[in-house]
Amino acid sequence: MTSQKIALIACVKEKQLRPCAAAEMYISSDFKSWMDYAESWGASQIYILSGKYGLLELEEKIAPYDVNLNIATSQERKRWAQGVIEKLKSRASLREDYFLVLANSNYSEYIIPQLKHYSMPLKID
Repeated sequence: MTSQKIALIACVKEKQLRPCAAAEMYISSDFKSWMDYAESWGASQIYILSGKYGLLELEEKIAPYDVNLNIATSQERKRWAQGVIEKLKSRASLREDYFLVLANSNYSEYIIPQLKHYSMPLKID
């Protein structure tokens, strides 16, 4: 049986213009609906998949940025995902926890194979 329900939510282009907590940085209606979905799903922990910062906790203070994995090379996305997985391993069990992944394939393709239990219920382009 899995021990935690963890949501991984992709960042979006629309951001605040000032440094703030990661949860407040992303201001699109899509991002807000994904956060609502993760909360209603019962996530015990929610992380943001940031093109620049990798795996972000909601309270982490970050500055605005313009990095987009959708235009990164496969090799760049693979390196980025390795960093995300390393951080995730220190916070969760990739074999025991259940992951809700709200991200397109550019953000998730190299992460998903590392997770034993996951779902991707939304089609995100």
